[in-house]
Amino acid sequence: MAIYRKKYTKPIPDNAIIVTQNGRRLAEWKTKHGKRKSAEVTPDGTRIRLESSTWFIRFRDGEDQLQDISTGCKDKQSAASMLADQLALADKVRAKIVTNDELKISEQGKRLLDSHIAEFIEYQQAKKTHASRVKAYETRLTESARGCGWLFLSDLSADELDRWLAAQTENERQMGPSVYNGFVEAWSAFGNWCIGKRTKGKRQFESNVRRMTINPFDKFPKLDVNQDRRRKAKALNEDELLRLIEAAKNRPLEDAMTVRRGPNQGQKTIKLSDQRIRELTQLGQERALIYKTAILTGLRMNELRTLQVMDISFGDVPFVRLQAAKEKNRQGSSVPLRRDLAYELSQWTKGKERTNLVFNVPAGILKIMNRDLLAAKIDKQDADGSVIHFHALRHSLGTHLSRAGVAPRTAQALMRHSNINLTMNTYTDSRLLDKASAIESIDILRPELAPTLAPLLAPPPVQSCPNGSNPVHSEGPQASTPKTQKPCNSLENAGFSEVGGRELESPTSTMSTLDSTNSFSTNSRKNEDQQQRLHQILHLIQTLDNNSLMIVILGVLRHLDIPHAFSELSRLYKPTEKQPMD
Repeated sequence: MAIYRKKYTKPIPDNAIIVTQNGRRLAEWKTKHGKRKSAEVTPDGTRIRLESSTWFIRFRDGEDQLQDISTGCKDKQSAASMLADQLALADKVRAKIVTNDELKISEQGKRLLDSHIAEFIEYQQAKKTHASRVKAYETRLTESARGCGWLFLSDLSADELDRWLAAQTENERQMGPSVYNGFVEAWSAFGNWCIGKRTKGKRQFESNVRRMTINPFDKFPKLDVNQDRRRKAKALNEDELLRLIEAAKNRPLEDAMTVRRGPNQGQKTIKLSDQRIRELTQLGQERALIYKTAILTGLRMNELRTLQVMDISFGDVPFVRLQAAKEKNRQGSSVPLRRDLAYELSQWTKGKERTNLVFNVPAGILKIMNRDLLAAKIDKQDADGSVIHFHALRHSLGTHLSRAGVAPRTAQALMRHSNINLTMNTYTDSRLLDKASAIESIDILRPELAPTLAPLLAPPPVQSCPNGSNPVHSEGPQASTPKTQKPCNSLENAGFSEVGGRELESPTSTMSTLDSTNSFSTNSRKNEDQQQRLHQILHLIQTLDNNSLMIVILGVLRHLDIPHAFSELSRLYKPTEKQPMD
């Protein structure tokens, strides 16, 4: 262990004079404040030797590692006191009272919170985190730290953050769930960074630099954004999209020609030069193409703003290759282009350099879009509070993909979503979906099916039994007399309720109540109608057991007036006891 001043060298000052004292060569000079100074000259005569103004200490820590640290003290006694403290801590580590990591964390806790936040922001920038997210981190961490009154890492508290966020949701600010969750995400990321968690791509690893032992904001609850969405996007229907693009195309020139004040206010009477007309026409074409590209590709605003000519391929299958550094998910995705859009982009980029930007997306594009919506007579906000903004064009793509019947997994890939719920729920406006046509496309339980099936399976009308039931009358040589029948078990009364000793529900709920006028008559039906009816019951008979299936076949043959086949099958088929047969 030692207490010392650190020695270093520097060039001899220009105004220095070399003198010799007691056999030592010294350089003497005056500072800019007029103070005289002197220092020993090095043997080569080009530099002078100096000592630091503060004291340093050297010692071995609890893990027997040699440490040289600055005390920041100009007084040797104060430096000696700091050395004693360090030696005492080293002894505690050796005695396993505390760990060396705990000592390092304790030292980090003495620094102001602002310095840790600044280093966290530097880490995010070095990690190539998107600039907008880095800015959001910095703003939210700084604002909430001041609101909670935190100065050091030891002050961080999940309860304090919870109280502060709750106050922001109730005061005049009326913070929404999305912003609320943004603060939670910022502090959760900061807490993970403080405990040494690092990420590189999708890989996580532990850093040796730890500032805290635990993350106080781990598993901090978020709010459900869907329960209170403040800025729900409204997808545009086809008519609105066409009107928006047309308004964007024409508005620059029309606005320039329109008189704003005076007796001719509102009239398009201002004369423009041919050059100015060409410029405004081109500006309108660019804005319309920006909107169309956003609608048909789902590109975000920043992706459109940074899109270069070399990012577009106009081959057999045209597509846009997004640069990973400029894409939100950092994957460098390929987005297909519809051929008409590809043609328009090829014409627009003709003559441009490969490194040129495709579009000049102005900083005020949101305000420009608001004016385009007004010119197109499209309400920016509807009665439900849904709003049309630039990102709503991306929502429009997701909605029209659903309307077109595109498979959800394909739509998810086109939208470049990591979660299918984003594509199907957040980015699909159910109000524009053709739900009426969707329900009409379900080809089951249609009302026209019941009167078609029932007469085929129900027996012909007969006289009622004295007790209200109808006896079964079989035709042909196999016919039975009414005395041998069990009228209460007839097919018409039972509605197939007892077939083969088992319960079987009638194919249609109206079978047992059909009027005799609905009975099938072979004399009034054509062969095509018979075939259609047979086709309709194919799916039904597949669900029946053997006994029930035979009854259906016999009934069909009988009603189709094929007595020979009916008689032969009736002779071969022996129903189970108490089995009614028509």
